[in-house]
Amino acid sequence: MITPPPPSPYHTPRPSYNERDYEEIYYHFDDYAAEILLSHATEIMTHTDNPEHYATEDKILDEASQHEWTNIKNSALFGLGCGMLSLTLLRRSGGFGLSRYASRSGGYKFDNAPGTSYQQTRNYNTSSSGLLMHTALSTMLAGGLSILAIESDIFYPVKSDSNEMILPPPQWISPQIPLVPGRSMVSDLLCQPLTEEFRKFPKRLWQSGNSHGFENGYNNHIALYANGGWKDSKYYNSNPNASVVSLGESSGESDTDRQGIYEHLVLDSLQGFVINCERRARYEKKLRRARGSAKGSPVVIPRDGVPADEDLELDDIYLVEDRDDGRFGM
Repeated sequence: MITPPPPSPYHTPRPSYNERDYEEIYYHFDDYAAEILLSHATEIMTHTDNPEHYATEDKILDEASQHEWTNIKNSALFGLGCGMLSLTLLRRSGGFGLSRYASRSGGYKFDNAPGTSYQQTRNYNTSSSGLLMHTALSTMLAGGLSILAIESDIFYPVKSDSNEMILPPPQWISPQIPLVPGRSMVSDLLCQPLTEEFRKFPKRLWQSGNSHGFENGYNNHIALYANGGWKDSKYYNSNPNASVVSLGESSGESDTDRQGIYEHLVLDSLQGFVINCERRARYEKKLRRARGSAKGSPVVIPRDGVPADEDLELDDIYLVEDRDDGRFGM
């Protein structure tokens, strides 16, 4: 059982929020989600029962992690290259005095083998100890630079039409995940706890982007309004006219440009994820009733995915009623 995160200072309403506030709120949810996923790591990695039910979700998760893997791979190659270069320089320069230090570092001395001069033995020991030290130093340098490059995202892919880094989509926060057909491991694990945590924050927070003209001037998040649901996503039959607006993402590049990264992640992505969790829960309840399934039993969503054919309000997310499955849906 995962313990909910400690109370956030942002549970108290504020007149306005800045990018620093959104960053703190984002990591409040991100740390909680990471803890939940880590506690179920074995279950996530070994869900071998009907893997075809998770095929669509796996596709989205693979796409979400593609840029991160590119950053990790390029950072590792950068570190390896620097390590090889440093090893070459150390060997050619004699280690900048390190080899002489290594030869004087002490250690147990053996008698020279018959027919072997002292100078030959000394040169061999010096060369061997120097190579080991140079290799160790180069390896540490390579590892350190690789980690530094990964943490700083210097090799993270950038947009083709600018030098701006592509916004990294956290795998769990994608608003499309709760709408997928089949089953969703991420939704099963995160929808209930994140929705409960979502309710602890004031409604003013989730509507705080409206003053900037986000969501096309709507008073609420765009995903609350009736839309095509999963059918509007780019994953449905390779939909060429996918409407990302209906999935709770930014309504256009100009809107995203006016937002900070964390403001976008909190107000658009996180809020869209929670809203679509509610839609999935309602649809699962409807399917259980139609199929005569027991409360709380797993539901395989049809290939058309989760629909979004009714308007919702934030009150629908905040309202806690007797749930038919003991989780979070109405």
